[in-house]
Amino acid sequence: MDPFTMTAVLAAVDTAASGALSGAAGELGRRTAEGLAGLARRAWRRDRDGEGDGDGGREGSESGDERRADGGGRGAGGGRGAGGRGEPPAAPADEDERRALAALLIEQARAEPGFARDLAAWLRESEWLAAAVTVPAAAPGTPRPRMLPPLTSAFTDREDVLAAVTGLLDETAAGAGEAGGADEAPSRTAVTTAPHIALLVGPAGVGKTAAAVHCAHALASRFPDGELYADLRGASAATAVTPSEVLVRFLHHLGVPADRVPADEQGQAALYRERTAGRRMLVLLDNAHSASQTAPLLTASPGSLVLVTSRHRLPALVRDHGARIVRVGPLSDADSFLLLTRIAGPDRVAAQRTHAEAVAARCGGIPLALCETGARVQAREQLSWERVEREFAAFAEGERSLRGNRPGQDRGMPDNSAFPDGDFPEGNAFGGNAFGGDADSLGDAGSLGGAASLHGAGSLRGAVSPVSPVEPALLATDLSYRDLAPDAARLYRLLALRPWPDISVGAAAAAADTGEGDARRLLESLAAAHLLEETGEERYRFHDLVRRHAERRAHEEDGRGATALAVRRTVTWYLRFAARADALVIPGRWHLGPAYARTPGGPGPGFGSASGSGSGSGSGERTTEAARAALAGLRRERANLAEAVRAAEEYGFDEEAWQLCEATWGLHLRLGFHEQWVATHLRGVEAARRSAAGIGDPRAEGRIRTQLAFAYMGLGRYAEAESQLTAAAAADERAGHHRGRATAAESLGLLHLRQWRYEAAEECFRQARRILGGIAEDGDGAADVPRADALLAHHLGRALRGQGRHDEAVTQLTDALARFRALPRRDLYNEARVRMSLGETHLAAGDPAAARTPLDEALAVMAAEGAVLQQADAAELRARCAAGRDDAARHLRLARSLYEEVGDAAGASRTSALLREQEREQERGRGQNGG
Repeated sequence: MDPFTMTAVLAAVDTAASGALSGAAGELGRRTAEGLAGLARRAWRRDRDGEGDGDGGREGSESGDERRADGGGRGAGGGRGAGGRGEPPAAPADEDERRALAALLIEQARAEPGFARDLAAWLRESEWLAAAVTVPAAAPGTPRPRMLPPLTSAFTDREDVLAAVTGLLDETAAGAGEAGGADEAPSRTAVTTAPHIALLVGPAGVGKTAAAVHCAHALASRFPDGELYADLRGASAATAVTPSEVLVRFLHHLGVPADRVPADEQGQAALYRERTAGRRMLVLLDNAHSASQTAPLLTASPGSLVLVTSRHRLPALVRDHGARIVRVGPLSDADSFLLLTRIAGPDRVAAQRTHAEAVAARCGGIPLALCETGARVQAREQLSWERVEREFAAFAEGERSLRGNRPGQDRGMPDNSAFPDGDFPEGNAFGGNAFGGDADSLGDAGSLGGAASLHGAGSLRGAVSPVSPVEPALLATDLSYRDLAPDAARLYRLLALRPWPDISVGAAAAAADTGEGDARRLLESLAAAHLLEETGEERYRFHDLVRRHAERRAHEEDGRGATALAVRRTVTWYLRFAARADALVIPGRWHLGPAYARTPGGPGPGFGSASGSGSGSGSGERTTEAARAALAGLRRERANLAEAVRAAEEYGFDEEAWQLCEATWGLHLRLGFHEQWVATHLRGVEAARRSAAGIGDPRAEGRIRTQLAFAYMGLGRYAEAESQLTAAAAADERAGHHRGRATAAESLGLLHLRQWRYEAAEECFRQARRILGGIAEDGDGAADVPRADALLAHHLGRALRGQGRHDEAVTQLTDALARFRALPRRDLYNEARVRMSLGETHLAAGDPAAARTPLDEALAVMAAEGAVLQQADAAELRARCAAGRDDAARHLRLARSLYEEVGDAAGASRTSALLREQEREQERGRGQNGG
């Protein structure tokens, strides 16, 4: 049987050119891709010259015309993945180029026995890569995700919602479409692979989230494979999170390691469907803004349930995905009174039951209003229900009514300008209904069963004129606000100036310009008043209606100057937090911006006792634990950091905006989140340009463009990455910033390495070294030049190896090693990396004996540095050049134990298989000797 079928070879090419180039398999992926590049170049030479490469099959030094530095031009394959007659092949960019490359490899293998042997060996290696890039299924006994928020003891009623969702689960497929009604979903007989989807729809503050959480906990036993939860923050398009942000978090909870999560949303969604297929899971998507936001988050199993809450109908979710609408209206009179009693306490209600019932009616059946009002009465022992009833009446009647108020209206209560996203278009007491004015929004309050009279004539609410269901929530919020102490009221206002995803004690202290102890106390008082929700240990958030009330109050009471200062203090807190953490995560890198110079030593916010670094130059103690804690802190504040960039842009804080981008380099380089990376850095580039047009740092634009290019690389958008790097070089040249120009040239060279454009990469690295050579001893970036030059020498050696110029590569890598060893402050990790590259180059040149010494040295250094994964990789390489079978087995066993230590199942499985194969060869050898 022909081993070189198109199916087999194309599958291997696909794996190497996609998973490896995306970095999904680390060093194994890189080596497999480089091995494919070497085979492609050999096949290209034969195709160009019409000659074979003999039985040796190894690529030697190339002729002069193959060494030219222009690289032949286009990126990511450039439409020539299989190579043209005048150009070496670049990495294939699409299916057609991969198929052409596979055909070229097969043709060469059938013509040359030596090439056939090497291709067969590479195909075997690609099988290990396929195993490495494939995300393994969760092992038996792996904890299932349990992401649901906790239940609240005050939860009341909603049995009708639970019954509707339970009925959706219980109905048979054949009868699924027979319930009828305009809001019913299509029959599930036609959607047999889709999950059950219940869409809980209702106005803001009506208790959709609480109802959904209650349903989810009540039904959780039906879904043994776990529960997923996400707040989609869909109150407006501006605050809505992207599906990619949620998918990354869900995949982590489904057991996918961070380095195996695809960078792009399409790949994330595909992996999410794969990981949820055939599993019985419950997914709660809270506060959705649109059907397009929720669609990628739907599971791929008919045994699953997806609960979606929204103040919009989301007709596309019903039409395209079979969602069933479940209406969530105001509570009944009896349940309103019961909820109020549970919050305020039975004793407080019993004394003035009649007035308490009237207050419950004034709250309009809106749980948010009931909870705020009950908490207010519970906290103020002398506050009577009669007084509260009069306060509500005063707002609903006469001069203090909301109707018709404009600039002279009662302070804190909204006019249309307080709701810029259209939540309250003209037509009711707020100027409209509570559900938004777009095609996806609910038409009126009556559509939720509340009617204009808020639960019908004859109820206690008949005393109140028809209002939107949202109005009582805002009335109750304003009354609760008036009871706050001045310092608590000020914090309440200033925290609401931006839609922060959540609020920490440190950020709150910065907003109010107070100490963390005071901020902690004030946050607790706001949570007790139900004006903030506590989402975790010392983490808080606003309900979006409450935040808008507080924001309105801030603009009216604090004024433009004070509010801008509060936002700036908060943004600056996040900047200092990120800079301190980033300096711990990657301490040796070159930093730009004053935030690093002002990073003090001592404990850093959000990462325990981790020591802060000085100016980003690597000073200060850095432990593995501190770096890990700092990275965890950056991850925890990731969404807030993105919001800080948006806030800085909107308020014109350009210096802070681009510095925030610089300070999230470690976060994105280590953890990805590429969609956010692109979004923030596009803002950062523009902020840097505006800043430079004034008196800002002219070096910033090139710096942020270079970082943006790496985000595009991670997404496989190589043309955009190259465009940003070209623009970065131009910006740095305008700024006279030689260090930045060198970085841009270096980064472009690294991009070309990924694309197999080794000649172009070589020229970029040489250009970067020439630029560094032009920096004066006292010039900008001079202190970093020796280390940067050593790194470039290493890159240059890799580019030479890619061209098959092995002797030159060895010389260059030896020079790189000498440069690293001569640094005033030794960089042992990168020294070891150069030694590993030397070992790889000797192996590629067919000299395994020469590879042993540098690989042994690399093993020792990686062990001393605690770089376990890199040590395992070096041990596996060392086995390839072993002096004998015992030597090979020893290093394979070492590699296996190290992979097991870090939980790399694919690496452990691969080395175990290699050991078994070696044992079989030994048995065959003994049999032949015995025969």
